[in-house]
Amino acid sequence: MLELVSLDPAQYRDRFPRELSGGQQQRVGVARGLAADPPVMLMDEPFGAVDPITRQRLQDEFLSLQDELKKTIVFVTHDFDEAVKMGDRIAILDVGAKIVQYDTPDVILTNPESDFVEGFIGHGAALKQLTLTRVREVDLHEAATTYEGADPAEAARKVREIGREHVLVLDDRDRPQRWLSLRDLETPGRLDNVRRDRGLDVVSGQSTLNDALDVMLTSSHGVVVVTGARNKYQGVIRVETIMQAMSTIHTTSGGSARDEAAE
Repeated sequence: MLELVSLDPAQYRDRFPRELSGGQQQRVGVARGLAADPPVMLMDEPFGAVDPITRQRLQDEFLSLQDELKKTIVFVTHDFDEAVKMGDRIAILDVGAKIVQYDTPDVILTNPESDFVEGFIGHGAALKQLTLTRVREVDLHEAATTYEGADPAEAARKVREIGREHVLVLDDRDRPQRWLSLRDLETPGRLDNVRRDRGLDVVSGQSTLNDALDVMLTSSHGVVVVTGARNKYQGVIRVETIMQAMSTIHTTSGGSARDEAAE
């Protein structure tokens, strides 16, 4: 169970709760719920107590986990963006637990049944449709990559061959560790004992284009690394891909996306 939620058992199985971060505690909570192998799971605001970056990563990991387990899960949240990202179907409740709309995320976004639902969705409904598209559904680009322990000179040659200025270092399990520049590769042995950059901009294939855009806006590389199952490198997503998706939304929504973005 710990491996399923991306926690190394050898490192974490004997720790006390106080020795875990908020995100690690949330992962343990998910593993504990899964250990009983229930036919249906109820998760009440499971990611509500962590920071936004950790929350996005936990959402992505949970969706990857769901792909493996195929569990029926009732997921309670007050965050509509989270509901759109996590749910196959969404039930919106009014006062008194009255269901005012129950449908797929795309239908609710494009055809809210009442003023209450429209207000619950909030402004920018057209741009929220970026949440309906997963990163795995768009074409990814390839970055220059190398491995820990490789020859820096050889890695630099490969980077120059494809007209890049940085290389992404992977470990022996194809997990991204950090970006290195051509200048970094001038140092002999620079690829030995590469330490993972905790600030590396990464999204998973389960992430939405909206997630990717959020990460990209603060990225210093202009691209975001994409990982798949077990955090293996899949490619990178560029701003051009996001802009193309936004252009498609604008075309299909008759310009409403641009109007709402201007607001």
